[in-house]
Parts: sequence; C-alpha cells; structure tokens
Amino acid sequence: MEHHSNARKIKIVGWITVFFGLLTAISAAPPFTTPYEIFADLVIWPAEDTYRPLSAETRLTQAIMGGIFTGFGVIWLVASGALLEKAPKETLRLLFLGSTTWFVTDSAASVIAGAAANVPPNIGFYLLMLWALRTPKDV
Repeated sequence: MEHHSNARKIKIVGWITVFFGLLTAISAAPPFTTPYEIFADLVIWPAEDTYRPLSAETRLTQAIMGGIFTGFGVIWLVASGALLEKAPKETLRLLFLGSTTWFVTDSAASVIAGAAANVPPNIGFYLLMLWALRTPKDV
C-alpha cells in the first residue's frame, strides 16, 4: 500500500538509515572497526590519535548509537505504510520533528566534541530526509 506520494521516498530514507545504523552497530566489534576509524579520521581534526584500538567505552557508544539509528530507520519504514495513509499530516510531522531533533543535536554535539567536519555529512543526510518529506503541494 504505497498510495501517498511520499511513501516510496520515505521508504528509501528508512532503508538508508537502517544501513548506516547497522554499519555503526557492527563497527562496535573489534574486527569491524575500520569503517568507524575511517569516518573518525575524516571528521576529527587534527587526526593525531588515529589507528589505535577503540576503547570499550567507544565500542559501547557505537553499539548504542547504531541501535538507535537502526531503530530510527525502522520508524521511517513503518511510517511509510499504513500510518502515512491513515494520518499523513501527523506522520510527516513526526518524521520531520524527529529528523530535525537528530540533526540539531548531532551537529551541535559534533561541534562541541571537536568534530565539526561531521556537520556537512549531517546536512546531506538531513536534506535527504527533507526531500522524502516534501509533498507536491510544497512546490
């Protein structure tokens, strides 16, 4: 049931979010930390402390954040179906507010943590979310 004009776009964002969430969660396991280490090297400047084993605390944070982001993606997937059909305005508002909260919090915390280079990828991801939520009447 994909009658609402945004359903397909919302589903795309949901699957992309699930993918990145799972990638983040998997990077908590020592044999799979390379994607996280590469990303950290790109967004934390200067990259002085690279190529050291991730601490247990960092791996725990990766696991938690991966789980939260995967769950956020599942919310998008569920929202793209019957929920969107039954309550389109409320569903779009829910996804918009959740996305905006994620974007502002993640970006601000990244700057505070010394990883301001994480903001441009966040902007790209946020624009993808806004694209999925834009309805034809918004044109």
